[in-house]
Amino acid sequence: MEERELVTAVVVVDDDDEEKDEEDEGNDRDPLIGGQEQGADGGNGRRRSTRLIYDNSRIDVKSRSRSKCSVRQICMSLLGLVTSSVVIFILLAGEKEEPSKKTLAPGLDYMDFKQPKNMISFQEIMEDNFSFNLSSAASGDVMVFLHMQKTGGTTFGKHLVQDIDLERPCDCHRRRNRLMRRKLKCECFTPNGRYKDKNGEVDVTEGEGRNWLFSRYSTGWRCGLHADWTELTGCVDNYLSGLEPEVGERRYFYITFLRDPVQRYLSEWKHVKRGATWRKAELRCGNKSWADEVPKCYKETQDESGEWGNWQGVSLKEFMACETNLAVNRQTRMLADLDLVDCYNTSTMTLAKREAIMVASAKTNLERMAYFGLTEEQRISQYLFEETFNLRFKQNFEQLTSEDTHSGSTQDKLDPSVLLKISQMNHLDAELHRFATKLLLQRFKQLSETDTHFSEHMDRLGQEKYKFSWADIEDENYDDDGDHSGGKPKLISKS
Repeated sequence: MEERELVTAVVVVDDDDEEKDEEDEGNDRDPLIGGQEQGADGGNGRRRSTRLIYDNSRIDVKSRSRSKCSVRQICMSLLGLVTSSVVIFILLAGEKEEPSKKTLAPGLDYMDFKQPKNMISFQEIMEDNFSFNLSSAASGDVMVFLHMQKTGGTTFGKHLVQDIDLERPCDCHRRRNRLMRRKLKCECFTPNGRYKDKNGEVDVTEGEGRNWLFSRYSTGWRCGLHADWTELTGCVDNYLSGLEPEVGERRYFYITFLRDPVQRYLSEWKHVKRGATWRKAELRCGNKSWADEVPKCYKETQDESGEWGNWQGVSLKEFMACETNLAVNRQTRMLADLDLVDCYNTSTMTLAKREAIMVASAKTNLERMAYFGLTEEQRISQYLFEETFNLRFKQNFEQLTSEDTHSGSTQDKLDPSVLLKISQMNHLDAELHRFATKLLLQRFKQLSETDTHFSEHMDRLGQEKYKFSWADIEDENYDDDGDHSGGKPKLISKS
């Protein structure tokens, strides 16, 4: 390495140019010693500075260039090495995180699981220690029954309108529909105003009363035939506000029943085989009806007599083969917020993502519901309802064995491979049902531990307290004033 001598350099510069020079030179200028002296002209903006520098006059141009290039090459090499290391680290880190993103299940931390307006959850009932208010028309408490096909909802719905021990029971009657079938219709109003009970006229002057139950047998299918979570939550409040504008803010208590997925699926097949289609279901979502866009599994045409086609006589193999059959994972679909998956449009996301969002949404909505029961756990389901709402049924729920149901007798005759395939097809419902079973037992434990009369209550559920006859309802003398699926009851005047 060549040696160079240090010599003293004297430089006269303008003050205004110094900052600019430092910016231009950057790291190329490396003074070892610096000093400043006031110029002879004082404030003329010029100053004299001295510093020690290497005397490069003795180094030839070739050597100087080689030295400069050597330093720059080293710096550039180091900079390139650092840059490459950073890029490689980012790429590797991104590759490690990618699999976790693909397998991440939807959760409350980043999914917008919205809660319907004025919905009261089970946890809120437990924390606030309040009960369902039927004593005042001003309270605005409404039970909303989400009735899923073949889950035992028809039996439970009849319990709701006829079997609860109320100050003012639901006013039920049978009326003929356009097909001359006698259909059950009830009017369930709070005990306010004048109305007729079993013992004659009752006079209460606080008001006319209001609807406290939104269900098939009370208000009818006002939000669509077998309306699901998406349809109900977007419809109920608007409907009741229009029907009873005098009622203030309402509180909604959503309730439902679930069933073992395989048994429910087989039960729906048997029902469809007998001619059921639920053709009038609107499947509303995203402010539109999807009924005409979801392909049917049968030819929906009318014959000469005006009767619509159906899937009557369908075999189980054909029933399972239809890819657009809404019986598959019906419970998950009906409890999920379908707006999260673009309704019935299956082309906007992968099947795995769609299913993950739907089952997570269904679980969330079920957990928020004020009450739900399981067809397989009638006794516990009845206990939970009575304790949650502080109401009592006059008749105990009947627990049917699998041999007593159409699906149970069918299931016993099927090959295990067929049952396995049905279970796999309904894997979302299977996951939801497992979650529901755990949640039901958790709620049962929570309520029973705080129930000071738990033993007496459960003993009562093991006995028949009261039996009613649906024949008595058919024999009622009711003044038919038209459609009773959602209107006010006809009040009896004092005269």
